[in-house]
Amino acid sequence: MHQIFHLAWLGHLVVSLGQETPAPVDFEGRMTDETKDDFAALFDEDFMQMMVDCQQLAGDTCDVTGLAEFMVDVGKRLKGSIDACPIGCTHPPATCKDFWLAFESNPVALRNGCAQTGNWPGVCTVFLRELQVRVADERWELSVMCRMIDPGLTLERMPTCNELATMTTVNRLTLHDGGCGFATQEECISNLCDVYSQFTWRMHPRNLIPDRVRVPFDYTYVLSGCEALVPLDLYNRRAECPKRKDIVSFCSCLCPAMSGVEALGFTNCPLIVDSYLLFGRLGISNFTLDSDCEPELCDAFSSRRLQPACAETKLPGDLECIGMQIPQVQPENSPCPWSNHTGEIDIMECLNGHRCNVVTEGWYCCENHRGRAKCPAQFPVMCDTLCSGITEYCCRGEGECTARGCPVVLQREIVYIQDTTTSATTTPAGRTGGDDEGQFELRLPQGSWIWLLVLVPLAGGLAFYCYVRCKGREVQAEDDETLDTAMGMKLDKFGFFKAYKAENRERKETKPRVCIIMSELPDTRPLGLELVELRVVRVHPWGAKHGWQVGDIIVDIAGQPVNTFEELWDRIQVERNRPPVRFTVERWNVAATVEEQLAADSLDENLAAKKMKTLVEEDRERRSKSRIASKQIAEAAAAQAASNARTLGPNALPGSFGWDDEYEDDDEYSYYSDDDSRARTAQLNFPTGRFKSRFNAVFQIVEHETPAEEGRPATPGTAKEAEAEGTKPRIIIEDETKDRKKEEKAHALSKDERRSFHKDKVMFTKDAWGRAVVKVLNPTHRKDG
Repeated sequence: MHQIFHLAWLGHLVVSLGQETPAPVDFEGRMTDETKDDFAALFDEDFMQMMVDCQQLAGDTCDVTGLAEFMVDVGKRLKGSIDACPIGCTHPPATCKDFWLAFESNPVALRNGCAQTGNWPGVCTVFLRELQVRVADERWELSVMCRMIDPGLTLERMPTCNELATMTTVNRLTLHDGGCGFATQEECISNLCDVYSQFTWRMHPRNLIPDRVRVPFDYTYVLSGCEALVPLDLYNRRAECPKRKDIVSFCSCLCPAMSGVEALGFTNCPLIVDSYLLFGRLGISNFTLDSDCEPELCDAFSSRRLQPACAETKLPGDLECIGMQIPQVQPENSPCPWSNHTGEIDIMECLNGHRCNVVTEGWYCCENHRGRAKCPAQFPVMCDTLCSGITEYCCRGEGECTARGCPVVLQREIVYIQDTTTSATTTPAGRTGGDDEGQFELRLPQGSWIWLLVLVPLAGGLAFYCYVRCKGREVQAEDDETLDTAMGMKLDKFGFFKAYKAENRERKETKPRVCIIMSELPDTRPLGLELVELRVVRVHPWGAKHGWQVGDIIVDIAGQPVNTFEELWDRIQVERNRPPVRFTVERWNVAATVEEQLAADSLDENLAAKKMKTLVEEDRERRSKSRIASKQIAEAAAAQAASNARTLGPNALPGSFGWDDEYEDDDEYSYYSDDDSRARTAQLNFPTGRFKSRFNAVFQIVEHETPAEEGRPATPGTAKEAEAEGTKPRIIIEDETKDRKKEEKAHALSKDERRSFHKDKVMFTKDAWGRAVVKVLNPTHRKDG
């Protein structure tokens, strides 16, 4: 029925094209909703709407509806054949011939016929151009399959291996679009194995064509660019596929990170990265990673490299991944060429293929050639330790360092997980499966079965006895560990308690382990610690920020155990370029010993400056506190003096108001009593030690010889004593000293007169203005000296 419709529709086009002025023909019926839905399922909603607009504007004289129905019919038949048997089946070439007729020849013929009658609007031209683009699109499975089933007489339609890889990634569940969303890891592995099997089956186009059809190639023909995949034989080794290390790493390690790969503008990085990891890295010609997607791939590697499931995958860090320069790796080359050496003495190979002599050109000769790729023959091992930059890894001899590994998901070679179990064959009892070719034959003597009946139960009973004894000791040991003291109580055979001394057993102390993640490792003080071997004895701010503590003992770095400080430092140089870095430490929280502290101090060149800085800060804080305290005491004293002026001492003058308050009659608090403890207390609490008198700083009071009294010799002054002791006196103003002596001599009083001064009585009164004054009662009349 479809063929009759097609022939009638094509005959009409031929007749219409043969006429010079074709008459308009009306086609009955418009496009149904079912045709629209099928067309949208074959392409998409936008393209379907474009076709509908073309049909409506072209009118009934241009059969766009018939063209769409024929496309839907051919597309459904071809898609049903592919979905029914995706692997191991052939497909009829006639269907693909109809495909090229429906999607290439008929649209062009319809355009030519409708354009002569003026019924081909601009939207139909856009629809035809978009249709041609979609037919040539390497992501459309129907087009790529028909290009292999019906490639043309000269194979002009035959796709490349690159196009087949892209089409497979788009139309199958892979890493970025649901291939990692299975419930179990086994389902994920099985899905990826099916993807590889289908790709390998289709890269031989002869597998898709029936044997009766004659084609200009045989079963050995492969798509251009797939030659490197033929030796892998992935289709015939389908049973071994679940043991592939790369597929296991995809499902167990890398899958969670692939969902974070984002598209950058018009660059579809999820599709490009997925296609490269699955097919491109195996050696497909003209298939490289887009440089715009390199940061996305490196971020995915860096985010998963420290996970326990990725320990065997050996994913590189961010900087190390950039240093590998994956977009620059040619398909015929390995992304990890450092696995082998150059085979020549003193000759080193760079990542761009340049070879140089390390003796004449130096070890840095690869810095301008993308970095080192292969070491010289005398140093065949490229270590995982950087000597400089991010690509200059050190070259050493065998066993001198840890060899630089290669990520499993980037290797070209397929590596299978080896079984660790051994298989054993069963043979009849008493003989082996020997034949007449002289194999060893074991024969047991007659009557030996009696000994077996005796020895087997005996051996079984002995093993059971040993098992019971061991379990009893374990239970006893557990009970002993719960004892808090060295003494215990138990019953004897008569039922009486008696004390016994429990055995002293050394308890196994568990070492708590803590995981510390360092965001980056700077060039100086990468950890912010001071170490004695692997033990932390001092923590600086950078280390404290990440959770380090004094007493931590470093066990491993990024899963690599370290036993000495040299191993620790070498591993730090490696992990510096692939942050974040995970450290596992045993946390004891033990303070450093005196020896360790001295050793740490000896390593610190700025220890004296740090101690001085600490002392200065402590002194500054102490001065600040003292200044605040002094200010508070002064304010309190001023407030107290304002409220009660007599608190300054027993001889102080009372204020103008309140001097005769309730404390006047109290002997304990009276300011006129002989107790001056309150004044002494105020003086002691006042911080006078830090304030110097300006007079003491300039002048020095020098005692002079006291004038001799009657019957008493003169006393030598302190100036002479200081001069005799050799001390250097301060500045002395002689003129003021002479005037002071004359004045004292002029006002010298006799002994009786000086004594009469203390006998004078005083009284407190007020003057005319209400101010407090002292009035001397019966003053002693002094005589002028």
